[in-house]
Amino acid sequence: MKVFLMTDIEGVAGVSSHALHSYPEGKYHEDARRRLTHEVNAAVEGLLEAGASKVLVADGHGPGGISLDHLHARALLLHGRPITREQLLNPMWDCDVVGIIGQHARAGVAQGNQNHTFDSRRIDWMKLNGREIGEIAHVALWAGLRGVPLIFVSGDAAACEEAESEVPGIVTATVKWGQGANSEICLSAPAAHDLIRERIRTAVESHRKSPVAPVSVAGPYELRIRWLSTQCADEAESLSGCERMDGKTTRYVSPNLLDVLRRLHRPQG
Repeated sequence: MKVFLMTDIEGVAGVSSHALHSYPEGKYHEDARRRLTHEVNAAVEGLLEAGASKVLVADGHGPGGISLDHLHARALLLHGRPITREQLLNPMWDCDVVGIIGQHARAGVAQGNQNHTFDSRRIDWMKLNGREIGEIAHVALWAGLRGVPLIFVSGDAAACEEAESEVPGIVTATVKWGQGANSEICLSAPAAHDLIRERIRTAVESHRKSPVAPVSVAGPYELRIRWLSTQCADEAESLSGCERMDGKTTRYVSPNLLDVLRRLHRPQG
């Protein structure tokens, strides 16, 4: 079994603040990168115990979040900056299953620690066919286009609840509970590692017995993005070929889901 592990940093135990931990200029950013990498390593160990033959780790945090010097010896790393979302996600189509480590909730979830959707400085919300979605749905839908299921998510409680609502049968591992945008109650690092190792192993074993279905959405497709400023909406309108709905909202319509998913992360900056 070949496994693709998407990663983010905001859903890691002990990573509580955008300003201090998640942004590259943050005082504790290097500590956060090590914490993420150790949680990834726990997931790799669980996957190997479950019989995985290959684990490809994608460094999915905006400025990069994996510490190569601390990465598990059996993992392969997909990274590099600048890197498009498509370059980051396409390799999951060569794998059998997908997991996510360090995931946060979508923007606007009150108890989601560091909740945001793709870009905490630019995007207010995203809606696909009238339903608000975040990064979990994006990964699940991208994988689903090629028949690959998302079977595991670790992160804060709000992210895990979101994953369970998006993907029936998914296994999750809650390593912290958001107390607001920049505060958390979290497991100790050893406890978080043990939980991730156990739960992702369970995810693989459960999937073998009762396969998780790839996620899909019926078309046609309408993507609405509410930006945090009119400047962001200006850029989206000029770069993405979308329709301007009001000062901060853009709309894109297509019969092709892949076309819509390619526009979820634009504009870049």
